[in-house]
Amino acid sequence: MENMKQILLIFLFLSCSHESGINKIEQKFLKEGLVDIQKYNSDIKVDLVNSDSDKNFFRADFYKGLKKCYVREEVAVKISNASKILKGINSKYFLLVYDGARPRSVSYEMYDKLKNTPLKKYVADPKFGSMHNYGAAVDVVIVDENDKEIDMGLNPFRKNKLQLAKMLYDMKKNKRLTIEQKNNRMLLKSVMIKAGFYPIEIEWWHFEVDRKENIRKKYRMIE
Repeated sequence: MENMKQILLIFLFLSCSHESGINKIEQKFLKEGLVDIQKYNSDIKVDLVNSDSDKNFFRADFYKGLKKCYVREEVAVKISNASKILKGINSKYFLLVYDGARPRSVSYEMYDKLKNTPLKKYVADPKFGSMHNYGAAVDVVIVDENDKEIDMGLNPFRKNKLQLAKMLYDMKKNKRLTIEQKNNRMLLKSVMIKAGFYPIEIEWWHFEVDRKENIRKKYRMIE
């Protein structure tokens, strides 16, 4: 009997330790029934830039070191299909996901950091909610077999605020993209549209799983 008690205590301890290993952001995602993108297609690469202060222009870790990208199951299925479509076009290309689901509490933090800067248009007003807050949007780029991103032109995920502000200023003076950049953006856009995603005009990297009005009806916001 004493041995059974000891075994039970060890089991409870290990269970609690496992739960504590899941950070609060991930707990929110799991509670909402979100899924890990890479479990649907291991060819998809993930670089969760908003979980690494060295990789985003906010210079902040909003996801507390989380490495997995969580989304609604509908998104995971469609981006898996997008990956297969891309492979059919170029077997050396991969989709890399920068961001998926985002709690609205994180969006408030981002918005507060940018609301008085020229970069504010890149974060939706949290009062109304971004499609990321519903777990129904992804930020994506294409990489080659060496994990090098193909040239898309302006990429806010690889610049700090000062660098990005300068790029935006330069773009106002010369809005033209190179032929390569145009073709690369068109490739990504066409692949994602074929898989059922909806692009938005001002962000080549951002795709939504359905029209906004449908997303708001189907899903609730992750707070």
